[in-house]
Amino acid sequence: MGVLFDLRKFVRQHRSCGVLAIHLDPPDASHYCIEITCRACEMALTRTVDQHSASWDLVHTDLLVASS
Repeated sequence: MGVLFDLRKFVRQHRSCGVLAIHLDPPDASHYCIEITCRACEMALTRTVDQHSASWDLVHTDLLVASS
């Protein structure tokens, strides 16, 4: 699965806790970092997204939307 799957899963698991904070580092030539933190339970999900992962997520998201 891709990074987007992990992010969506984390959001679903923690949306009832309250506020989620998102931190996104500025992208460089090869990757970017994203962190989502649940302020209520202090759990965090951190992912480094490279070009391949970002492309994979975009293609599969487009396919999912097209099939709906």
